[in-house]
This record gives sequence, C-alpha cells and structure tokens, in this order.
Amino acid sequence: MKKILFLMLFSIMMACSFHIHPADAAVTKDEKKTTMTMSEDQVGFFMADSTNVNYYPTWLYYKFTIFNAEGCTLNIKLQRITLTGHAITLSEKEFTGNHLHLSAADKVSGTPHRNHFLDITKVSGCGDVGITGFYGFEHEMPDYSS
Repeated sequence: MKKILFLMLFSIMMACSFHIHPADAAVTKDEKKTTMTMSEDQVGFFMADSTNVNYYPTWLYYKFTIFNAEGCTLNIKLQRITLTGHAITLSEKEFTGNHLHLSAADKVSGTPHRNHFLDITKVSGCGDVGITGFYGFEHEMPDYSS
C-alpha cells in the first residue's frame, strides 16, 4: 500500500513538473499603400509574395476607403495566379456607394510564396471613383525567442 501511495505521489509530482512552452507566432506584414482616382473601368495590382521563402501561412488582404461612388458598384477580387498564367478567384466582393474609414475590406488565406492579383472593376453607375487604402500579405512566422 505504501508503495502504491509513493508511486502515485511521485507520478503527480512528475506530471506537475513538466512545463510546456506556449507556441507563439509573429505576424509580419508586406503591404502597399495606394491612393488613386479610378477613371478607367478596371484596375489591377500584382502582388508577389517573394518575402515568404519559408512558406509560412499567408493571408491576402485589402482595406480601402471608397469615395465619390454614389450609385456606383465596384467588384473587388483577390486572385491567385497559376504557373500557366490563369487567375483563380479566392474571394470576390461587391461594394456599392461610399465606404469610409477603410471599411471596404477582405482577408483570405493565400498560397505561400506565390503570385496573386487584386482586381478592381466598375460594375454599374460609376464615374471617377476615389480609392485610398492598403493591400498586401500577412505572414504568420514562428517566434523562436520564447
């Protein structure tokens, strides 16, 4: 009986002495700022994920303020460019009217270390539309410092 009690107490002490470190990650951003007056019907931005050589998890995103767009609808797509040059749409959203304070936004999972494209197209009722904001990548890199 003493032996069983001793083994149980020893097991509990050993279990409490193990310390598992939490897994931390640092998020890095590779973003570009843009300010433009969109007078043409379609505008696109090529996004090369060349800074992520270790293939860490990647997200594509944009955050835009859209103004002078009363009665106008914009279609915004986040696309991945294949090796053969075809575009695969990862996300597609339509924004109608003005969107203030970076409220025209989207974020999707991307393919690490691959080329992507941000496509903005006027759908209907549009004149010159003002767009300002950010687009780019976020990478979740392991934090080995802790």
